[in-house]
Amino acid sequence: MAEDRKNKQKVNSKEYVQLFRKTNIITSFGITVLSNIAIGGLIGYYLDKWTFNNKVLLFIFLVLGIASGMYNGIRLLLKEVEKEDGKKKKY
Repeated sequence: MAEDRKNKQKVNSKEYVQLFRKTNIITSFGITVLSNIAIGGLIGYYLDKWTFNNKVLLFIFLVLGIASGMYNGIRLLLKEVEKEDGKKKKY
């Protein structure tokens, strides 16, 4: 009875570790994308405020922030997939 309980706890702890890894990947992706968009938007806002004040630079840098965020986010996801594939091939 005690051994069966220990085996269940080991399985549950492995499931929790996998769950936290997946949650970490999703959180990292979201933070990466949102921070790139925010930085692009802030740069565009302050450059626009400092120069022309017609919202063109805000739009340009916001689009660049979105593109940069998606690029870096997808790159992050691809690294995680390669890492998982490497672990599976070893076993």
